Amino acid sequence: MLFPAWLVISDSSTQRSQPQVASMSSSFYLGIFEGHADPAVAIVSDGEVIAFAEEERFIRQKHAFGIYPINALKFCLRTAGITLSDVASVALNWNLDQYTNGEMQAFYDKVNAEFPVNEATKAWQRNLINRFDRATTEARHHFEWRRAFGDIRFPKIVSAPHHYTHAFQSVSQSGFDSSLCLTIDGSGDQHCTVLWEHRGSSIKPIYERTIPHSLGWVYAAFTEYLGFEAYSGEYKLMGLAAYGRYNDELIDAVGRIVLRDPDDPHSYRVDPNYIHYGPHTYSKRYTDKLVELLGRAPRISTDDYSPWHEDLAFAVQYHLEQCVARLVRWGIEQTGLSRVTVGGGVGLNVKMNSKLFALPEVTDLWANPLCSDGGAAAGAALAAEAMFGGTTPKKLRSLALGNAEEDIESVLAASKVPYERSANIARDVASLLDEGKVVGWFQGRMEAGPRALGQRSILADPRRVSARDKVNAVIKFREYWRPFCPSMLVERADEYLVSHTEAPFMVIAFEATDKLRKEAPAVVHVDGTARVQLVEKDVLPLYHSLITEFEKLTGVGVILNTSFNVKGEPVVCTLRDALRTFWSTGLDVLAAGDFLVSKPVD
Repeated sequence: MLFPAWLVISDSSTQRSQPQVASMSSSFYLGIFEGHADPAVAIVSDGEVIAFAEEERFIRQKHAFGIYPINALKFCLRTAGITLSDVASVALNWNLDQYTNGEMQAFYDKVNAEFPVNEATKAWQRNLINRFDRATTEARHHFEWRRAFGDIRFPKIVSAPHHYTHAFQSVSQSGFDSSLCLTIDGSGDQHCTVLWEHRGSSIKPIYERTIPHSLGWVYAAFTEYLGFEAYSGEYKLMGLAAYGRYNDELIDAVGRIVLRDPDDPHSYRVDPNYIHYGPHTYSKRYTDKLVELLGRAPRISTDDYSPWHEDLAFAVQYHLEQCVARLVRWGIEQTGLSRVTVGGGVGLNVKMNSKLFALPEVTDLWANPLCSDGGAAAGAALAAEAMFGGTTPKKLRSLALGNAEEDIESVLAASKVPYERSANIARDVASLLDEGKVVGWFQGRMEAGPRALGQRSILADPRRVSARDKVNAVIKFREYWRPFCPSMLVERADEYLVSHTEAPFMVIAFEATDKLRKEAPAVVHVDGTARVQLVEKDVLPLYHSLITEFEKLTGVGVILNTSFNVKGEPVVCTLRDALRTFWSTGLDVLAAGDFLVSKPVD
């Protein structure tokens, strides 16, 4: 089992009169995340995640801020065919003991003595102490469970340290027997960045950076400065960065916030006076000192983008990449481990992952596609099963873990839309794409995580830049710099990518070959890279068949793939969600199961 000596997955030994607590004889373990955003639930058994869902997909409220994931919980239980009383334990990715026994308060007191902490930050600290106190946490969950299920037996609530959960999930699902693991996010418990040495059944931290030295918080601050929403729009900053240039003035400015640690050259530190401590006229994410440093008022959402904004995004991304590259090089030097695993919310930064993969010292890289806090619901459940059930997690191969439509034709008939059954849905959709049609692809179980992977996708012809522009203009309503991604037959990776590794989840980009640039320009980003999904026949047989049919028609083993949603909405969950999106946008055809829905032609 992958446990460091210091890890204790804690649970409450206190028995209360209500409710009774179930034993751990069950083979099912739940994980729940219900923090600041993206609440989610996972259920695991025998080392595998058998169901995972984010609450936003059910309530149709993007990120579901502050919502308890009760619909996701019911879905996971229904998928497993069990009740909550049948669950061995419910795992959380917070170190509840530290919030309860005074350790987190002592840590905050130390931070407050070192930095000029303002009242808003102290209030945030108090809120976390109160929220994740064990008794308060148990009462909150029990209240929601009782409302949903009545006075049943409740499973034990267990917890694991936040960054350890990220690390455990990443290394155990990577398939690597050893790796240097990087976990990086805004903050979790007291940590912001941790390097881990993973060898066989052992994992231990070799480097730690704690609050307030958070690269995730810096990235969130600039996300808001550029007019996006923090903890939602970071990927927009990342995409914009590809259009920027190395601007000495802006590189220097961001370098005053993210600095090399003079006492530890491989490390970094953050000057929190630009992020937290001081007047906050414009944003809770950054202080007025940052605005003064840059010499410009923050961009608001209705402002146009200028080359200066592009260059600023470039500078922020540059410093993130420089920091993690120094850390990873040092970690490889210290441990001799050249394969890298990545976890934590910043692990969704595709450009950062690509930078690490390109380092000459790195021989392979695997970033967990569920590396955010919501995804850590799965990590917590896997860690609990490993600890209490003795089961080693299996390599992650598919994210088709969500809702499936039981009877597609009944929904179509009830909706009174024109539809027809296809004798070969893959061949028919390939022909439609070849004709320049944009297709909504609704198949099987919904994907877990933020990327569309061939279950809830919008598809187009990658040969036509006009098709890409149509998707942007009348369907996705996205900004001009946002890249579209290729779903590619794994058998064609050597032809289309200069170098690559296993990449089924769109969490890493690779340099495109001249062949890909020529044959599929709509899926090559302005920086010459492609954030690819390599599609394997045994994992996604129908999707692989679709791309194969498209290749037969066109000679190109790639299709343009983006998530099935419009700007500001979650990815579609049910067929009714898909129908609403289909009829309200410029999509040409909806392919749902074996059925095709087409709009009338003028």
